[in-house]
Amino acid sequence: MNQRSEHLSNAQIEQYGKRASGAGPETEAWVETHLDDCPSCRSRVLEFQRTQFALLPDPKVITVSSSNCPCEEDLRNLAAGLCAEPIAKKLKAHASNCERCGPLLQEYVEDFSDESSPEEQAALAQLRSASPTWQEQRAREMLQKNRVTLEPVPATDWRRFFSWKWIMTPAAAAVACTLLALGIGGVWYAQRDTPEKVEKYLAEAYREQRTMEMRWPKASWSQYSVQRGTMFEAKSTSLMQAEIAVGRQTKKTLQEIAWIRVVAEKEIIAGHPQNATPALEQAIRSHPSSAPLLLDLAIAYFGQGEQTRSQESYEKSRDLLGSVLQREPTNTVALFNRALVYERLNAKDKAADDWKTFLKTEKDVHWLAEGQKKLTDLSDLK
Repeated sequence: MNQRSEHLSNAQIEQYGKRASGAGPETEAWVETHLDDCPSCRSRVLEFQRTQFALLPDPKVITVSSSNCPCEEDLRNLAAGLCAEPIAKKLKAHASNCERCGPLLQEYVEDFSDESSPEEQAALAQLRSASPTWQEQRAREMLQKNRVTLEPVPATDWRRFFSWKWIMTPAAAAVACTLLALGIGGVWYAQRDTPEKVEKYLAEAYREQRTMEMRWPKASWSQYSVQRGTMFEAKSTSLMQAEIAVGRQTKKTLQEIAWIRVVAEKEIIAGHPQNATPALEQAIRSHPSSAPLLLDLAIAYFGQGEQTRSQESYEKSRDLLGSVLQREPTNTVALFNRALVYERLNAKDKAADDWKTFLKTEKDVHWLAEGQKKLTDLSDLK
């Protein structure tokens, strides 16, 4: 492979996986350098190792069904909601106490739905394999058995903890496979990424560190904190998770409109709105009626206005929010944000009108309190 190529080929992934497990000569240094900096290829190597070591014997992990276990087809039907109630009840009761069927059922439910219903989450929570105590005990048993020593590291230091060089050893690979099966720690390469999951990370990042006064779609309220310079001086864990998820995507995937949007949102949350506007403008040209895209671009322009005090950026944000409100007159996020833009443009009467409409529409007590304070402050200035 040309060292400047974007990704390792499947053959090179396999070759590297075998060599790293002790089945070949030393790996070329540039391959390891590439893996250090390429989450996509690193994930593929880990997946190869997972396949290679999945059959390693381990008496602590039950992979063979007992005489009482249902077939996997029955578990798949249960996860898909295709079982009659009496059968479903019996299967759930068995899976809740079976170390083989519990993890399988949980995996199938996740396969059939990125977002489990509250009922499914409650059922999964009852499985023994979903218990944090059970998971931790299984991990400790595997670590002790294989004598793998891990130095303590911060929970957010994912690149050190889940080092691909550590997982490439046969003993550690067995532990890694167990962690994958139990859902411990290996989420960053075992769990499927979706734009919706990244949006949740970003909404949580906003809540954790709200240094942008504008309201973020789908984010719960938090106290606005004024900071100079970059929006986040220290990245929140949620923002890091979003960046990791985006980094795992292929170039082709990132061309999909949903991913274009979340990548732009990530730039806004990270304090780089100027990086988001070109992609969002291009996306809107092909989806001119998309209220979410219009709202994102309005927030990006507002962020630019905050950084540069550009009247033009504020005006663009105002116009975009107006387009959203033409389509969705009761959109409380757009009303809140446009009121802020009018304040920046010194259009106090129009800002007051938006605040009044917002207060009639909003239900959340925290956002209501902030909106009421804004309206009161405007009245005091008159």
